[in-house]
Amino acid sequence: MNDPVRTRLQEDRANAFARVTRGRRAGDFAVLGVAGLIVMAGMAVLGEVSWWAAIFAVLVMAAFSFAYFAGTADLDREAMRAARDAASDEEIALRAEAERTLRAALIGALAEPAMYIDAQGKVEAANPAARRQFRFVGLEPLLSAVVRRPELLDAVVAARREGEPQRFEFVERDETDRYFTCVAAPLGSGVLVSMHDLTDIKRAEFARVDFLANASHELRTPLTSLAGFIETLRGPARDDPAARDKFLDIMHGQAERMRRLISDLLSLSRIELVEHRPPEGEADLAAVVAEAGDALLPVAREKQIKLRVLGPSSDVNVTGVRDELAQVAQNLIDNAIKYSEAGDVVEVEVLSGLTREEAAARAGRRWESAGHMSIATAPAGPAERRYAVLRVSDAGPGIERQYLPRLSERFYRVDPGRGLRPGTGLGLAIVKHVVQRHRGEFLVESEPGRGSAFGVVLPMAALQGAEKAETPPNQIAAGEA
Repeated sequence: MNDPVRTRLQEDRANAFARVTRGRRAGDFAVLGVAGLIVMAGMAVLGEVSWWAAIFAVLVMAAFSFAYFAGTADLDREAMRAARDAASDEEIALRAEAERTLRAALIGALAEPAMYIDAQGKVEAANPAARRQFRFVGLEPLLSAVVRRPELLDAVVAARREGEPQRFEFVERDETDRYFTCVAAPLGSGVLVSMHDLTDIKRAEFARVDFLANASHELRTPLTSLAGFIETLRGPARDDPAARDKFLDIMHGQAERMRRLISDLLSLSRIELVEHRPPEGEADLAAVVAEAGDALLPVAREKQIKLRVLGPSSDVNVTGVRDELAQVAQNLIDNAIKYSEAGDVVEVEVLSGLTREEAAARAGRRWESAGHMSIATAPAGPAERRYAVLRVSDAGPGIERQYLPRLSERFYRVDPGRGLRPGTGLGLAIVKHVVQRHRGEFLVESEPGRGSAFGVVLPMAALQGAEKAETPPNQIAAGEA
């Protein structure tokens, strides 16, 4: 409790105590005086003393009592000091607790992270957003024990020392970086720390810069080609129908490439903007994969590739966004078809009800002699949580170990000597960012001459993940091409 409130409470109690004490002492002297007067009057009536002697004795007693009462007035002041020093500890504690409760309620009502640090450097109050951000539980931990940001710790010390608000920014490194601007303001004997999340704004800035840089770089080649063919059609090929048709086909292909490129860049930018916010809904992974397989069957048939989908066709519910998971399935299956030859088999497998270790092993740890790589790693979760797996494998040329770490880079193409397949080079980058947003894992294993397999591990919906057993991997849920 602050000193003015405590002093006022002590003075009120001391004054009340002094008033009661003075009243009681005055009453005691009055009773003694009346008793003495009655005794002396009785003795005068009985003739034991004269009336003059009785009156004199009463006057002497009155004078003595008055002198004693006035001379002991210091006792009242001593009583006041004693009462002030011994003011009710219980009442003081109640007021202090009321102030703490009010502070906690106000901080808890804030949507963004906020904490109150007391004079001893303990976190007296913190709202749920702050507890999630700094991952601490329990009552009144030391700030230095739950926060590792030197900017925040220094600002709290400076605000307490200088008595003025301190503003600062910091980046919280996690699965995805988060950006905050903060204020540490003195409040009473402690410091109030409030934080504002700038992640969406920063990501929008980064996405805009990346989009402009990537788009300008990747669009330059097809635009140059289009300009060259247009110039040729206006000049030497003006009257050559065969050349004109050939060039128009090439121009159409370049225009389609630009359309796909812009579409993929926009998709990637949208996903990166919300990557730090995990999805809250549910989606049926098996149904999403079955639909993606059906949509790509004509492409597989055209290349004379067999597309085999194994596992259940529904009821594999994961925490996620259906449209984003559909992008993951389509990109992985489309990639496998691109790098397969006629007569090859592309196998798509869905599993559910696995522990995290089992899921990682089934997704990307099956081929002993292959190169293995974890492109995205999931944060740790409860031991009882269950996971679902999407694994897409092909029998293509495979990927050498040295290329695996770069597979999810934007526009990266593995070993140009193998021949470039049609595409934008953004498919695996999109898969990686979607998986990271869903707090899952993205794994790859590949062996030259055997093929490649990409596996995605996703946390299942809480209720189903606790109840479902592992789904047999040999149930065919979609047709073969």
